Amino acid sequence: MKIVIACEQASLRQRLARLAAAGSVGTVSAVLAHPDEALVRQPKDPAEVIVLGVKTEADLRTAIALSEEHPAPAILFATVFADPMVARLEKAGVDYVLEHVQPRRYETALAHARPLTTGQALSLQRYGEPGERRHLLCRRRSGLGLIPVDDVRCFVADHKYVAVKHDEGEDLIEESLTKLEQEFGPRFLRVHRSALVARDALRGLEKDLDGRSHLLVDGSDTKLPVSRRRLPVVRRTLKEVARAG
Repeated sequence: MKIVIACEQASLRQRLARLAAAGSVGTVSAVLAHPDEALVRQPKDPAEVIVLGVKTEADLRTAIALSEEHPAPAILFATVFADPMVARLEKAGVDYVLEHVQPRRYETALAHARPLTTGQALSLQRYGEPGERRHLLCRRRSGLGLIPVDDVRCFVADHKYVAVKHDEGEDLIEESLTKLEQEFGPRFLRVHRSALVARDALRGLEKDLDGRSHLLVDGSDTKLPVSRRRLPVVRRTLKEVARAG
């Protein structure tokens, strides 16, 4: 069977890959430095088992998203000794291995790995602590894609989707502005009920012929409406950005 190792912690990733390659359970088809890379790779080159390093809430979300693939890969979590994630994984009833796992125990865990059940996924999601993602998942014609949050200039609500304008273009995601604002709050400024803008992408304000204010977004031709209620905060933030620059 094909095994993918996806773990951000270098020492853990290297040991798990080395043990899996030396074992007889399957073949290691990829070793990835970030768990979310497995989510992009899976539809293009499916693996039967994904050994997923887990340290943050974002890693748990990756596991949950993988469980929604068809067919879903088996997931074996990996973490370090005494990490708070251990209690979380045990509470959800999912198997995991630690950094100093013995080869026989690791082979057994790989052989018995299964996709997350609905109950396990819900448990991991329900008891997860808030955490900030490094990437946003989007669907493109070519498959799943990842948008670095650091590259996002603004989020604009568009019916049931949110348009993400970023350094490489624009994509749609199925998330709400409210949840995005809660997660990324300090990094983005609400300028309108339909728009969040990265604070470091604020460029200036201009008024149209009707006297309505619009925000200019750095590196883009986008002009976003600014609600009257939020206009004082936008002006104050622009001054703060100017002073900081």
